[in-house]
Order: sequence, then C-alpha cells, then structure tokens
Amino acid sequence: IMDHHLKIIAAQQLKCKFLRLDAEKAPFFVHKLQVRTLPALIVFQEGKMVEQLMGFEGLALNPAEPDKWHTGRLQQWLAATGAIKYTVPTEEVREEMARMGIRPKGTVWSGTSGTGFKGATYDSDDE
Repeated sequence: IMDHHLKIIAAQQLKCKFLRLDAEKAPFFVHKLQVRTLPALIVFQEGKMVEQLMGFEGLALNPAEPDKWHTGRLQQWLAATGAIKYTVPTEEVREEMARMGIRPKGTVWSGTSGTGFKGATYDSDDE
C-alpha cells in the first residue's frame, strides 16, 4: 500500500530522493533506525533523521479501516516534515480541474474516461 502511494508522490516530487529498503535484507538499518513496525517511512534532511511514520499512523480517514487512505494524506504528512512541497487543492482549484475534465479517480486526478483532457472546452482567463 505504501509503495503504491510513494510511487505516485516520487514521480511528482523530483527534488526529493526516495529510497526503498527491504527490512529483511537490511537488518543493520532496521536496528540502527529502531524500526519496530512496517511499513516505516523515515525522513532525513542533511543526513539526519527528522521524522518517522510507523505503519499508517494518522493517514486513515476512518480508524476502523487503517489501510484505506488517499495519497494526499501522505503528501500532507511529507510536506509537514519539510520533505516535499504540497498544498491541498482548494475548492477553486478543484472546480477548475473539473471544468478542464480532470476528475479525482481513487487517489489521483486524471482526464475523463480515457479520452484525455478536453482542451477544446478550456477557456483561459489569461487571454
């Protein structure tokens, strides 16, 4: 689950380096970083650990379903640590994206019904 969300975020955040370690193949790091729960997401800045996320703590919208959460929740957590820059889309941005034919689909925004963006219906206020 974590890998899925991090792949989406990593593709958008090119200034941040993402590294995935297999805990079974990296016992030195598991011990050194005191990892007790998997998955573990650890943020480093300038070589120092600044924050840890163990499991899906705080990401779930409903505590009864801890495995169900949106990529945006993880983006907010990473942004709070200073690892990435992310702003939750405002209602105005959501409306503009909908006008352009971009709709939320699961945890990502995409063009409508596989046809891509409706560029012909987009009317920029900048012109």
